[in-house]
Amino acid sequence: MLLRTHLAFGLLLGLLSLKYLNVPNTYLFLLMVCFASALPDVDESSSKIGRKIKPLSWFIEQTFGHRNFFHSIFPLIALFVVFFYILDWNVAGIALLLGYGSHLFIDMFNYMGIGLLYPLYKGRITGFIKTGGIIEHIIFFILIFANILILGWIF
Repeated sequence: MLLRTHLAFGLLLGLLSLKYLNVPNTYLFLLMVCFASALPDVDESSSKIGRKIKPLSWFIEQTFGHRNFFHSIFPLIALFVVFFYILDWNVAGIALLLGYGSHLFIDMFNYMGIGLLYPLYKGRITGFIKTGGIIEHIIFFILIFANILILGWIF
């Protein structure tokens, strides 16, 4: 999926969660969710986030490959445990859980799929959506429309 689709879906989940969470800084929370929704693509040096930290991203890509470990559930669990339990920064833990999880969820619908349990299980969950294809564009515009509706509902 394209970065904009990940950001739109992450934002949607962040906005929906605001109704049920007591978040001290709404804007910081939503920013963290959106950042986390882009984070799994650090394993691809040509991605927008990968280009920002090219040497590190290149190393991660060469070591783990794209859509393998960083597109599995294990970094998501590790980030959540570190921020929510160890650092006791609950809001950040939830933001990372929502954003990172949204990225993994929506990539399951991509025809390249993800290795959700990689490296324990190397099978992939795959879908039918081509990155940058017409179906992704339609989904993106639906997500933008939903975000606008929810913004009016929340604020």
